[in-house]
Amino acid sequence: MRGHIAKKGKKYYIVIDLDKDEVTNKRKQKWLSGYDRKKDAEKALPGVLTNFQKGTFVEPTKKTFGEIMETWLRDKKTSVKHGTWKSYEWLVNTHIVPNLGKIQITKLKPQHFHDLYHRTLLPKLSVGSIKKAHVLILDALNRAVTWGIISQNVASSVALPQGKKKKFEVWNEHQLKIFLDAASEDQYFLAFELAASTGMRQSEILALPRAEVDLQRKTASVRQAYTISEIGHDLDDTKNDSSIRSIALFANTTRFLENHFRKQEHEQARNKLYNDSGLVIQTSVGTPLGPRNLMRHYYRILDRIVKEHPDFPRIRFHDLRHTHATLLLKAGIHPKIVQERLGHSSINVTLDTYSHVLPNLQEAVLKNIGDSITGESISTKEPTLLD
Repeated sequence: MRGHIAKKGKKYYIVIDLDKDEVTNKRKQKWLSGYDRKKDAEKALPGVLTNFQKGTFVEPTKKTFGEIMETWLRDKKTSVKHGTWKSYEWLVNTHIVPNLGKIQITKLKPQHFHDLYHRTLLPKLSVGSIKKAHVLILDALNRAVTWGIISQNVASSVALPQGKKKKFEVWNEHQLKIFLDAASEDQYFLAFELAASTGMRQSEILALPRAEVDLQRKTASVRQAYTISEIGHDLDDTKNDSSIRSIALFANTTRFLENHFRKQEHEQARNKLYNDSGLVIQTSVGTPLGPRNLMRHYYRILDRIVKEHPDFPRIRFHDLRHTHATLLLKAGIHPKIVQERLGHSSINVTLDTYSHVLPNLQEAVLKNIGDSITGESISTKEPTLLD
């Protein structure tokens, strides 16, 4: 296979001589993009010929990186949950396209992405969000390679910024009791009780049906999650397969649920406008409760507590889940049990998330074994000559 440079108008072209046409017996030619300078075309010619011979040549395109990302985002809308897609949309339209969108995709270099991550986004976003943006970019560019728009993914070799693992804050037993006592008269007390006593995610609590609560066996089965849809909400699949689980309930939580169900029955009988959704947590008219409404109640309770206890930690609702796990681990509950209650995909996730609690577990385990690895105890009796 041969090629040469030809000038047409004010542009220079790479002309590739292809195999002869089997019908006309005439040699076919492929003219490739216009170069402003002859030396640029000459420099590109060897690489073009090599790619043609390997079958990896990609037709030059004037598509911008922004067009690639916007097409990817539009197509992704039909394959992920709406809430997930909204987070993608925010990253793409707020942080990715405004910074690199105007660059032709064939002119993108690893340096562009390195500067985007380390200089532009690092002062604005967490390392976790930057890693998520990188995942989206990789996926979009990999698809562009598959579709023959570009020959390689130049973002795949970029090193990401490293940051300290984000720490979460939890309450101790005393602080948790203060919160639950303050929340006891709230309309949505059961949501806070379930978060603290079961470690369920907010989305799982808001989607928990009464039918999945067995008061006799003292268990709650998690099989679905509340998700935001384009219009309203959905009761959708859980985060992953391991999130489907049965959680043993404390006796106190079971008692709260019994009282709560009686109240719901009373409301349904008393209020003609009551439209029962069959959920454990629902509004005063029986409809599913949205996350924003729940958060208003949560932070209203916290505000009241902080007025009385100014040093009281203002943790996130999700940190009730972390509080649940931390208190169990500190009490000596095996991490495998904690993993199952939380619905983590593997015990490694649990161990990594709560590694700061584990040193206390080592001390407890050694005390249970004894004074040596064989389980023997050190005698406190003074040795005698016969010993």
